[in-house]
Amino acid sequence: MHNAALKAVGEQGEYEQCPIEPHSAGSVDLLQNIDDIKNGIENCHKSGRLLDGFNVTMPLKSKAYVWVQERGRLASNLGSAAHAMHVINTVKLEDRVPVGFNTDEIGFMQPLQNANLKYATVILLGAGGAARTIAATLGANIKAKKIIVWNRNPDKAGSLKKAIEAAFRFIEQSSSIDLVEDIHQLPVEGSRLFINATPMGQQGSDNIPKGILDRLHRELTVYDIVYEPRETELVRAARKRGCTVITGDRMLAAQGAEAFRIWTGKTHALDGTPIVN
Repeated sequence: MHNAALKAVGEQGEYEQCPIEPHSAGSVDLLQNIDDIKNGIENCHKSGRLLDGFNVTMPLKSKAYVWVQERGRLASNLGSAAHAMHVINTVKLEDRVPVGFNTDEIGFMQPLQNANLKYATVILLGAGGAARTIAATLGANIKAKKIIVWNRNPDKAGSLKKAIEAAFRFIEQSSSIDLVEDIHQLPVEGSRLFINATPMGQQGSDNIPKGILDRLHRELTVYDIVYEPRETELVRAARKRGCTVITGDRMLAAQGAEAFRIWTGKTHALDGTPIVN
């Protein structure tokens, strides 16, 4: 995505994947591993290559937040949800000083910018890192009345509920979080936004139960953050039932475009069409 954007705007550069290996079994010490990246930055500079920044993925986003606070600074326009959850996913190097950003909040909200969902009841499937950021964003930006969460692992759902309630207190929002253990008990009919933040729908993963898909209705906006495949079973069912549909590639493209703007100062393809097929 980023390499296509660089080519499209005539910028020289390359976006590469850089895996970080754990220093001990079962754990990842980002503070040590970022020093490894720092050494890589120095090597890039010595070889005549300039590293402008990098992305951080789960499970490193919260540790990156702490690291940037200690070694650099957080961006002045960091969103309230990112502050509340203490997560970043994008780092820009300014004179080799790291500056932390979070493009997930913008990426999630950009496809919803014309939706009127204030005080809506929202269904959120998932309790991982993406679901946490999304839930905090819903409270901070949409001011959802109620967020109803389902996850296969009730303990993870309970942990998400505690984290989000703390985040809502931080940003002084009154949205409530309810948990549902049985996916079939989700109040689909009374909701206006249905978000899938689980792997369900990806190739090799389970699909959302047909009993839920059959209850989708045309007043509902369905947001599936899965982007491969673009047309998941949830997306196909939502289109068939007349829902407003947002596919995962739109979130991916929007957050990627914001990171691209942060690194290069250039805006390109916020809707994703020239970059994501």
